[in-house]
Amino acid sequence: MGKHLAYLFVPVLLVAAGVQWAFGNPDIRIFAFPVNVAVLLALTGGLYVLNRERRNSRWTAALASGYAGVAAMLLAALCCLVIACFPACEWQRSWVFLAVLLLLLANLFLAVLRYRGRFRIRFYLNHAGLFLLIAALAFGAADMRRMRAAVNVGESIDRAYTEEGAVRSLGYTLVVEDFEAEFYDNRTPSDFRAVVSVGDDRRTIRVNHPWHKSWKEDVYLTEYDTEAGRDSAYCILEFVVQPWKYVALTGLLLFMAGAFALVWGGRNRD
Repeated sequence: MGKHLAYLFVPVLLVAAGVQWAFGNPDIRIFAFPVNVAVLLALTGGLYVLNRERRNSRWTAALASGYAGVAAMLLAALCCLVIACFPACEWQRSWVFLAVLLLLLANLFLAVLRYRGRFRIRFYLNHAGLFLLIAALAFGAADMRRMRAAVNVGESIDRAYTEEGAVRSLGYTLVVEDFEAEFYDNRTPSDFRAVVSVGDDRRTIRVNHPWHKSWKEDVYLTEYDTEAGRDSAYCILEFVVQPWKYVALTGLLLFMAGAFALVWGGRNRD
């Protein structure tokens, strides 16, 4: 098993390392929808066919084994350590980290397909939940957008700036109708809020209380003119688009349900 596992992992990681050395981190925007969905479907479809046609193969068994899962999680933890220690490298966007996540996803998916032991419900919940959570974080990163715009009170905007400084359309026109701030006695802000509207939809956004504009977009109030205080003539809004957030939430809830069943289920059969 160990030999077959090494023959699977080492070539994949070497190829990823070679691509990383030659081209550096990829532009994750090339994996935006529908490319990310196509890749995910191709991965799961290919693994399903592999398990059906080559179920008894030692290679398939090695990729689906617990040893492969532990190895992939240790590699992912090592990558996370690199990300934490060297944030400027943006290792979370590297080909090597992507290869590690794909290996982990392949192991989780095959494990769910092949498991025939006891405690099936808790096993499926844990592994399927972790699969969805990792898939959402890995494949959804390309679809996530974080944009900011400074808006004068009484004026409107229909575009904002990305983290890279590019201008992007919001797809609608937003008006900042009013801004208010409250302060403690030492003049530090206790609360600030803005009244905004899009068409006939009028909302109040407070700091740390975003407007959930749609199932995939949240609008945050982040800053204002601190020198002017409550008389600030503008505020800064942040627009966060996360189409995969509910996939990640579903995965997290499934994983938590599986963990709860594992802790409280004892040795009873599912």
